[in-house]
Amino acid sequence: MNIKRYNSTFTSRRVHINILFSSMKTVQHPRRLLIVGKPDCDIAGFVTRLTGDSPVKNADGSVAGSIHEWSLKTKYYSANVPVWIDEIVNVATWKDEFSQPEASEVIEAVGGWIYCFDKSAASPHENHATDDTKAAIEAIDSVIQKACGYSWDGLKLVVALSPAGKNPAATTYQNEELDDFAVDHGFELVDADTAGKDDFGEQQGLARIVESVEANDWQPTASAISDDEAMSEQQEMNSELWGMKASLLNGGGDEDDQDEAQLVQGFESLLASAQAVKELGADLPPEERAKLQQRAIVRLVDDAMGPGS
Repeated sequence: MNIKRYNSTFTSRRVHINILFSSMKTVQHPRRLLIVGKPDCDIAGFVTRLTGDSPVKNADGSVAGSIHEWSLKTKYYSANVPVWIDEIVNVATWKDEFSQPEASEVIEAVGGWIYCFDKSAASPHENHATDDTKAAIEAIDSVIQKACGYSWDGLKLVVALSPAGKNPAATTYQNEELDDFAVDHGFELVDADTAGKDDFGEQQGLARIVESVEANDWQPTASAISDDEAMSEQQEMNSELWGMKASLLNGGGDEDDQDEAQLVQGFESLLASAQAVKELGADLPPEERAKLQQRAIVRLVDDAMGPGS
């Protein structure tokens, strides 16, 4: 283990100690975990293995824009962490969108980032695929710094995955150049398929990812808010994220008058549907209402984006 990896491990354990001494039992309104990767990466399989539940898929079979939930429970705290799942088709375009001022509120709500890549396409000898991964790492680090500054405290992992439907590689993915690049940008490179512990007794693979997520501080940065305000905030955050994704899909080109009118009409319809979701399950307890509304939101986004989005 190099000194940078040691410092990362020490910081994670320090967070656990802080949580313990703050006597926190349940994290209310936790920060989000954003899991992203290229469209050809098996993010759905990874999320299923990581959280124990399969994410909701769109009509085209992808999980782009999906909202998931991961119930974390350790001896120090419990939290239902919202998981945002998305795809980065073009790193430069994605970076431009998430660098806009209106994206700051979304990024500030994220407490952990996981970038996934297909390790079969990014061997140490495949410079193009490795360069793509480096560009994504650099882009994520850049948007975090732009929105939150250098004081942002959260989780950043870059995860090597096997292709969907294929047996995991017998050997651990190793790329010293990519590993060093990741560390220089505050990320830790993990091969999700590696089992057991390394020579220093540290967890590897999926166990290491779970360990890192559980050790992260998911407490919201803002002061405590009521359940109704939290639900409104979460819906607003989700809407901001979906809005940026829609912008990416539209390509940001000029629209003629007819297209603009259709866009306005569709947006007004989406707002009306969002209001209906907000009022859904008003008589239910807050936790059950949140779950019901999240399922309704997923269906709403699927309908809004349509097949092939």
